[in-house]
Amino acid sequence: MRTRAFVAVAALMPSLANAAEPVHLAPSTPWDIDYAENSCRLIRHFGQGDDLTILVFESEAPGALDMLVVGKPVGTPSDQVPAKFVPLQSKPMRGDVGQSTDKGLPMALFSTVRLLPDEAAAAEEKEDHRRDMSSVRPRPVSVAEQAAKKAMRQNFVTNTTAIEIDPRRDRPIILDTGSLGDPIKLFDQCSRNSLRDWGVDPDLEDKIVKPVWAPDPSRWFSSDDYPSGMQSSGQESVVKVRVLVDATGRVTKCTSVSHFQAPEFDQITCAKFTARAHFAPAELADGTKVPSYYVNKVAFRLR
Repeated sequence: MRTRAFVAVAALMPSLANAAEPVHLAPSTPWDIDYAENSCRLIRHFGQGDDLTILVFESEAPGALDMLVVGKPVGTPSDQVPAKFVPLQSKPMRGDVGQSTDKGLPMALFSTVRLLPDEAAAAEEKEDHRRDMSSVRPRPVSVAEQAAKKAMRQNFVTNTTAIEIDPRRDRPIILDTGSLGDPIKLFDQCSRNSLRDWGVDPDLEDKIVKPVWAPDPSRWFSSDDYPSGMQSSGQESVVKVRVLVDATGRVTKCTSVSHFQAPEFDQITCAKFTARAHFAPAELADGTKVPSYYVNKVAFRLR
């Protein structure tokens, strides 16, 4: 079942598509929180007419965040689009270019969005890479450390006032979001509530100091896993999955939360995770092993 929640916003302003650069797009709808079946989405429209641009934040699990921007203003001949949260970020993240499945509009997908200042985001990215490639399990992260990081993140979104997207490198598009503080608070609550729907206790999740982990998960996949029909037709995809992991490290459920409509990729990814993956389960501070979840993505690319 889906329900929807709304966040009140200030009075709307007209589009400035014909003004001097950069192009500022004001909100044309309130924030809309969509409690979807497999994720939470925070959605808002900006601009009108040919300027209409849709901004979507999507979370498949607490701590996992994608950003999708759809509309003619983000059209570009490039393979990627840079974007950043202003005024607190100077280093842009990169989004993959594509088209929406319904109307064929230009879109940019930003995976693994980090709502943190540049230095903290870079440190987190480095730590994530080290964890994925290392054969040694990372050190525990105390509840106090996790709380401090959440506070930093909340301060970041509270002070964010816009998102700058530069599809053509010379005419940035500015989505004038205003503070993201209150919308992200509600969005995070949606993600937390979703845990119960999957059979995960959010209160227990708050006490985990060692998340679910596996050494070098890339070894679970090889080029032989590329679906033959998709390979011969030149189709590519990026599949993000969420797996539930029990207290023994066994996968109990795999759910594809991909943005791309390619069931062959989704099916084979979950099949391989279920058959090949085995994890070190999540742990509390006293060493108790508990059920939790794991999110990762698999890129199917042709060279």
